[in-house]
Amino acid sequence: MPVTADGAGAPDAFSYSQERSENRWRIRQYLVNHTEILASALPMVPEDVIATWPTTVPLTVQHDGTPGLRRPQYGAVHSLLGYWTTDPRLPATVVMPTGTGKTDTMVAALVAQRIPRLLVLVPSDALRDQLAVKFEVLGVLPGLGLIDDAVARPVVGRLFGRLESSADAHALATACNVVVATPNALNNTSPEAQSAFLSEFSHLFIDEAHHVAAPTWQRIRDEFSPRPVVQFTATPHRQDGQHLGGSLVYVFPLREAQREGYFSTIRYKSVLSLLNPDLEIAKTATSFLRDDLQNDFDHILMARTRSVSRAEEVLALYQDLAPDLQPVLIHSAIPKKTQSALLAAVKSRASRILVCVDMFGEGFDLPQLKIAALHDPHRSLGITLQFVGRFARGGVSGLGTASVVAARSEVRHDEALRRLYAEDADWNQIIEDLSAEAVDEQQAIDEFTKAFNTLPDEISIHSLSPALSTVVYRPANIAWHPDRIVDAIGRTNLVTYPVPVNTRDGVAWFVTRSSTAPRWGDVSEGDAISYDLYVIYWDAARGLLCINSSNNDSVYEELAEAVMDEADMNPLRGEAIYRVFDGVQRLTPNNVGLLDARNRNRRYTSYNGTDVTDALPVSQTQTKTQTHIAGTGFLNGARYSIAGSLKGRIWSHRTADGLKPWIDWCDVVGPKVADASISVDDIMAGFIRPVDIDAWPDLRALGVEITAELAQLLIDAEFVANGKSAPFHDIELRVADQSTTSVLPIEVISPDWTVAYQLVLEKSGLAIKPTSTADAVMVKRTRSETSLSQLLTRYGVRVLLEADSIVEPPGILLRPNRELEPFDPDRLQAIAWEDVNIRNESWGPVRDPHTVQGFMIARVLQEEWDIVIDDDGSGEVADIVCLRVIDGALLIRLIHCKYSHGDQPGSRLADLYEVAGQAQRSAAWRRNTDSMFTRLIRRERTRAKKDRTGFVRGNIEQLHTIFEQSPNLTPRMQITIAQPGLSAALVSAGQLELLASVDTYLSDTALSQIEVICSV
Repeated sequence: MPVTADGAGAPDAFSYSQERSENRWRIRQYLVNHTEILASALPMVPEDVIATWPTTVPLTVQHDGTPGLRRPQYGAVHSLLGYWTTDPRLPATVVMPTGTGKTDTMVAALVAQRIPRLLVLVPSDALRDQLAVKFEVLGVLPGLGLIDDAVARPVVGRLFGRLESSADAHALATACNVVVATPNALNNTSPEAQSAFLSEFSHLFIDEAHHVAAPTWQRIRDEFSPRPVVQFTATPHRQDGQHLGGSLVYVFPLREAQREGYFSTIRYKSVLSLLNPDLEIAKTATSFLRDDLQNDFDHILMARTRSVSRAEEVLALYQDLAPDLQPVLIHSAIPKKTQSALLAAVKSRASRILVCVDMFGEGFDLPQLKIAALHDPHRSLGITLQFVGRFARGGVSGLGTASVVAARSEVRHDEALRRLYAEDADWNQIIEDLSAEAVDEQQAIDEFTKAFNTLPDEISIHSLSPALSTVVYRPANIAWHPDRIVDAIGRTNLVTYPVPVNTRDGVAWFVTRSSTAPRWGDVSEGDAISYDLYVIYWDAARGLLCINSSNNDSVYEELAEAVMDEADMNPLRGEAIYRVFDGVQRLTPNNVGLLDARNRNRRYTSYNGTDVTDALPVSQTQTKTQTHIAGTGFLNGARYSIAGSLKGRIWSHRTADGLKPWIDWCDVVGPKVADASISVDDIMAGFIRPVDIDAWPDLRALGVEITAELAQLLIDAEFVANGKSAPFHDIELRVADQSTTSVLPIEVISPDWTVAYQLVLEKSGLAIKPTSTADAVMVKRTRSETSLSQLLTRYGVRVLLEADSIVEPPGILLRPNRELEPFDPDRLQAIAWEDVNIRNESWGPVRDPHTVQGFMIARVLQEEWDIVIDDDGSGEVADIVCLRVIDGALLIRLIHCKYSHGDQPGSRLADLYEVAGQAQRSAAWRRNTDSMFTRLIRRERTRAKKDRTGFVRGNIEQLHTIFEQSPNLTPRMQITIAQPGLSAALVSAGQLELLASVDTYLSDTALSQIEVICSV
């Protein structure tokens, strides 16, 4: 191996570098006043290095000018030293805000503990090199006088690429006190070499530990267990909500970091521009920079974008606004040499504005970056806080307050981000609160985990994801005995021994191992090994025992009897199990098992889809029993799925993100099954029986809806027809005049075109075809273009029918089995439409008050609404949208106006068909108010481009403010039909039946009622 010497690194120090020729890894040690070692021209043996380290390091804390560690460093090191004395099996998690000195904390812990051999895992090459240099010179310890020159510097290795072999891994690891590596380098290494490498280390430090739930990181950490692991992070936030999988041993509060000056205060400015938000961001950020420079602050502005094309657009704005500040653009596609030259210009202050595309992440350190212009904000809270932390780093003279500028957006992927980007948000308080909330959440899980008497080395409790499934027992005894689990299961079958038990929360879990001989023959050593998870929850308050297992071969009677010390136990079972469906509206079974007690040739049959109708009780109740029923419906206005079997099992087709979410689910379903006051007969009588249809039913179609999945896919799509395009929020699907039952004609409508389509029932299901292929609508998304008919056929549409009926994809008729009472005529609000042309619906650009819509707007303006919007047009939320915030509630009133089909009010059903469909489609907004606000804001942007507005009361700023508040508000929706063509005096039975079906649908799916305003 070649050996080189250079003088870089520490003052008055020589550096010797030992490298492999293929540059896969490098070993380096700084030598200070060791002339006899210098003569050997080789790094020291790691054991000899440690021999020079003091057995006791005099760790002191900065105080009144006395040099020492920072408070967070001092506290973290001592917390780790204490934690390690307990022989911990869980990783330790240390939370230290940006700027408090995590890396020097690692170095101090290395020396104070005299760690034999340390592996440090970092997310990037930049951080690898940055941390390696810190370890090579022992960070701040020499400068603070905490160690002297007699202390040898550690031999530090940097792993750049994969290790070729186990011998290669051994050579690197045993030559070093510390190795700094990235997960990518280790995961590119063969499993054998990786295991050999990891086995050589005594401790593992993980930097930027919010990455640790990623599989590549988790595999390394879990393989290292049960040796000591420390996870360092500035924030315990994770986008996916997963726990970091460690024990919080030390948290330095963000408020303290700000008070001490490690983390500067943040000035946040939100800008709102419908037409050119990038320009407004650039203007505001540039103004901040000029003010800071005028006040002698050495600040640099960074503008962040998501793509190169966006960055080029943004760069042009800054070049126009501030050519004297020499804006530059750096992205990964630029040659490295050019990148270095541009970055050098920024560091020399020749340029004060840097536009970048997701560059300069973790490990990039330029304290003068103090102004962040977020043209494309990150969609994850954790990444956002990491990014902003770079600007809030303190401790450097000549720097002032950090500034963040961002546009108020209608797109929010995280509730915490919504709080951050709200108007006049106090980032200092919000970030402090968010950090505290994240820590509290992690601590709650940590306390739940620590409450277990033991935890196995082989399986992490944080890796458990039990299915949402359980059997429920109601024992006579009121105390459980988890210590008897071993007797019931057998010691030899347990992978996790002793069994982890949390007596505080009444939870135990364990994993079993079993072998099964192959069914296809007698093969020596051919047994299959299987592992199963079991979770037991004793709900002492309700006297219910819940048991879950991945092994569904039984209902675990012996296990229940053992832990409850009770003989002959049976779970709650039989038809009582179907009480779990209580409260679920419009429940549609999609899978039913049927057992025939008489016909032994066909004792059990499973029915799926529309076949479930054959399995539900009608005339066969004397001989057949439903063994299980699974279905979907609405619970509290949200979609919900649940299933139950006569044997006693309850389940949902989802998995829990840990033991605690499974327990929370048991707290919902368990009490239902035990509640004898719930009538199973009433529940089953209300089931909707799906019917597979091959022809359109003799029911009037009221409206067409696309699925929620497709709506999310199309949110940023453009629809193109006849050479003109329209955004998704301006597109509407409308039922056309029905003249045949063979096809259902619909129209796809934009502000500039209308294209005719047909919904055809085929053997494969619903197919959507353009009436003329020449007029077909194309849908353009990022990097793709697809015909609308392909998308609608693939994802399906829902057709709303009269008589409270729906046709679901792929062609299933759902009609509740109930007789609806006609709509109460007394609920009709009959008024005099004075000076209104009831044949004229929309008040249009001229805002004609003598129209149906104009009259209704004048009416609602007399009421106390914060916002009133004219949203009339294709893609509308409603003709009139009214919003108000009061007493923790968001009041939403959607008014659908319709012109009269006759000169005089009457009893014409045609007056109600379309408006009834519009009212029913409104239910979806109650389930997703975010989508409603997004559409309203985007439609207002479209109007602004034409120098128009939909606001009749309020403005875009107020709409954004309510949008930002909405997650903390309870939505209450009222749907109004305004139809002067309907006469209260002449209303027909058919009209009342139609209104009753709409009213019932809205009540079931949106917790709303319909209001009908008509004529006398």
